[in-house]
Amino acid sequence: MRKIKHIVEEIEEEIEGAEEYAEMHVEAKALGDVEMANRYKEMAEDELKHAMYLHEKAVSEINEISKTYHPPAEMEAAWKAAHKEYVEKASLIKQMLTL
Repeated sequence: MRKIKHIVEEIEEEIEGAEEYAEMHVEAKALGDVEMANRYKEMAEDELKHAMYLHEKAVSEINEISKTYHPPAEMEAAWKAAHKEYVEKASLIKQMLTL
């Protein structure tokens, strides 16, 4: 399960980066700097894509592990919380990028 924990940490890093770039996108757009706004948007989308790839990897790993091992309830709860946070933050970032 350490492997899953590490992947979750990587997802969090990618989401943080995406959020920062999305905020920069919104700020640049508000200042009328369309070129930089578009670049920050692209950078945020790249970070979101990385987070999605890592999320898919985590889900795949969990499914594979679940075939032979049933994790304790606390581990399942930790994954569900991390998954929920990922989905919510990714959705918020995507909304920011539509501004």
